[in-house]
Amino acid sequence: MTAAIDRAGFIRSTGNTVWWGTDQPRVEFFQGGVRGWQADLQQFSDVLREQATSDLIRVTASVAPELIADAALVLDCTGRAGVIAKEHGVREYDAGPRTVGLVGEWRTGASWSLPDDTHTIIESYRDGWMWSVPTAPGVRHVSAMIDPQRSELARGGSPRGVYLNEIGKTGQFKQLLGDARLTGGPWGWDATPYRSREYAGANWILVGDAASFIDPLSSAGVQKALASAWLAAIVANTCVSRPMRRSDALAFFAARERQVEARYSSAARLFLTAAAREHREAFWADRVVEIEHGADATAAVQAAFERLKAAPELRVRVSPDITISPRPYIDGHEIAIGDHIVSGDRDSGTRYLHNVNVPALIELAPRVTTVEELLTAYLARCGAVDLHDFLMGLSTVIARRWLVSE
Repeated sequence: MTAAIDRAGFIRSTGNTVWWGTDQPRVEFFQGGVRGWQADLQQFSDVLREQATSDLIRVTASVAPELIADAALVLDCTGRAGVIAKEHGVREYDAGPRTVGLVGEWRTGASWSLPDDTHTIIESYRDGWMWSVPTAPGVRHVSAMIDPQRSELARGGSPRGVYLNEIGKTGQFKQLLGDARLTGGPWGWDATPYRSREYAGANWILVGDAASFIDPLSSAGVQKALASAWLAAIVANTCVSRPMRRSDALAFFAARERQVEARYSSAARLFLTAAAREHREAFWADRVVEIEHGADATAAVQAAFERLKAAPELRVRVSPDITISPRPYIDGHEIAIGDHIVSGDRDSGTRYLHNVNVPALIELAPRVTTVEELLTAYLARCGAVDLHDFLMGLSTVIARRWLVSE
């Protein structure tokens, strides 16, 4: 697959440049000097389709409805179209404001005036935010993310006029595009986030953007969709190879999709709230949501870690509020059933924290009297573990009071 993507010739990106609630750029390079891809969606889809086709897999442009109805398992990978999601009426939008993306193609005869012109660039401004990626040398797609009800679109303004007017409100993008030409668009796209009431049914699962769509502030939505597809493949494999685990696999997929959507949506709202501190206009005021930042939880883990360092002995017992119960989890290419820490009947459970097997850790901890003894016992039971991960996992279960000091 990597070789096929390399042959496609996508631009290799080194990171992002962001002006978010400030005139000062934040230049972010990918960790460890790795590079990403700025990929055209249609070209990327063609690469994936070519790689998926084999003697066992047939790709068709359309499928008869009766074939879908009779299929043992249908994966809805239709993106925002959400064919199966809409058929079952499970898609949900927030009651809040809508967002529209107006996208244009711009060309310049020189390189873009940026710290690195392979970067994704983002700028917030008083009535929305701008987003841009390079698609070829000297070519960029530039998106204006606006509220259609608070723009001239709602009063019959032309998309082109509205688009150029929004660019004129910016600081950085107006300068960047000063000597460039608009050679395509603008095209309009609904960019309003949504989720699903259900992510899996008796013979279907919703994958990627068919399941949920988050505010496109970064490439997090691409990461979410790829992770969703990976998990869907594991679930489908389990349904075929281990039919007795089908219901567990489908339930696991639905729970994971719900958790991932909630986590990414929360992060997006935090970004919007950060920009709203500088932009006081209605676009931002409508999108501010009070969210717990998790500072208290982080402080509790740090406090537990400090207590572990200071205490001469480790004397703990398992909290009566938790149980160790079987729950589904990912094991290679299948969904397996194994021990999890569970704090209620509806809790999907926790198996790993910081790459540490939590049920094993909690089972072993009351049997020893020092952290060193616990580490030795854990290594004998579960194999190698990074020391930092081990200490963070132990600190977290103590902070959550799954292990209680004697």
